[in-house]
This record gives sequence, structure tokens and C-alpha cells, in this order.
Amino acid sequence: MSEPKKAHEPPVTLSCEICRDLLPLVQDGVASPESEAAVRAHLEHCEACRALWPEAGENSTPAPLPDDEKVVRRLRDRVNGWLVTFIVCGLVWGMASSRIQFLGGLLFVLIFPFVSGFTYWMGGRVWRVIPPLAAVLWAVFNLVDTRRYFVPETNGTVAWLTSALAGAAIVGVLCLIGALAAALLKYAFGGKTK
Repeated sequence: MSEPKKAHEPPVTLSCEICRDLLPLVQDGVASPESEAAVRAHLEHCEACRALWPEAGENSTPAPLPDDEKVVRRLRDRVNGWLVTFIVCGLVWGMASSRIQFLGGLLFVLIFPFVSGFTYWMGGRVWRVIPPLAAVLWAVFNLVDTRRYFVPETNGTVAWLTSALAGAAIVGVLCLIGALAAALLKYAFGGKTK
């Protein structure tokens, strides 16, 4: 069994990084007595850390807090970056899965709603771009891919365009179904949101 610390033991020496991490806790009065003693001992010898809290006593002013808006903006930008990457990879995977013979139909039906639904769940308004983007990508992808089957007669051109546009409409509807399912799940699990 370890013995409890005695009051006359000197406090543990801290690095500047640890002291700066503990300093807000000491300033708010929520740090343990050992942490507070270690921070105060470090402040006696370190001028750089003491500049963050010049008076380690009653007349102290707390260290400046980080700008909340800036932190939230950086976090939102990072999440949006990952979300855009997810959307692009998901749509490309959905396009590629339409050409797979084995289980291609199942993947095709599941990928587009999943991408749209997950984006709705995570990203607010960004999901609105996915159905039209997926439809346009689908139409362009199929028009380019089926160009070799193009028949230069009027019936052939109409059939070629109709097949691409019908597939684009199906992809758009699948994305809308995914967003609707995510909206219902979000409402069921999270309650009403703005």
C-alpha cells in the first residue's frame, strides 16, 4: 500500500506545457491541492508561464480563453472537408458499382441513399447538393460510357438520351429517399431540430 503524501513534501516539478494545461483549472479553483501547489511552484521560477497569470494570488486575472467562434469555425471546416471527401468517394463508388455484375444492383440501390442520408445526418444543408449532383454525374457518366452504342438515327438518339436521363432520375430519387430516411431517424433519435 502506498502512503498518503505528507504536507511537507515539495511539489512535483512541471514542464511549461503541463503548467499551461493546469493553469485554467487553478485559476478557476477546481484543481486539486497538489496540482495547485505544483503550478504555483512552477510560476515562481518560470517567467513565461507567470506572464499568463502575473499575480498568482487574489488579484489575479484569468488567462485569456480561446476565441470560441474561431475554434468552432476550424472544427466545422475540418468536418466539412471530411464530408466532401466522403461525398465524392461515395458517389464515385456508386457509379462504379453500377457496372459490377455481381451484387452491383444491391450496391447501387444502397450506396446513393447511404451517402445522401449520412450527409444529411452530419452536414446540415450540404445534403441538398447530392441528389442533383448524383443525377448529373450519372447522366454524364452514362452518356459517355454508352457512346459506343449510340445509333445515329432519331430513335437511337432518343433511346440513348432517355436511358441516361431515366437512370439519373432514379439516382436522384434514391438520394432523396436516403435523406428522408436520415431525417426521420434524426427526428426519432434527436427530437425536432431547426
